[in-house]
Amino acid sequence: MGGKKLALANMPDEVRERVKERLAEKDEVIAQGKLGILPGILIDGKQVTKDNIHEFEISGMKSKEIIKPKEEVKKSEEVEEPEEIIDEIKEKVVDKLTKKELEVMTFKELKVIGKALGTTDRSKSNLIKEILKLQ
Repeated sequence: MGGKKLALANMPDEVRERVKERLAEKDEVIAQGKLGILPGILIDGKQVTKDNIHEFEISGMKSKEIIKPKEEVKKSEEVEEPEEIIDEIKEKVVDKLTKKELEVMTFKELKVIGKALGTTDRSKSNLIKEILKLQ
């Protein structure tokens, strides 16, 4: 072969078709593909073929139109917690909180308490430990 790759594209059309037919005899998936059936693709219980694929296309969408992902929310547009909630949490900090009370709180509430006490952590359990130390 002289270092050349064996590829169907390099073969004459007659030889290529004979090879495809012999492969289709031995493998069911290749046989289905040769018949125009897209093996393994079922939509709503229907087998997809090259003849009925147009039935599964999204209506109203142009062929070259690309679905773009939603724009990411910018950090400056993030919704901040209302002042009332922050004030309420700061009042709780004045009183000593128990470990059980801290475990019931949400992570956002714990972050606000931690910030008021001067600690920031990324895990809830470590944040609770830090808050208990600083009280």
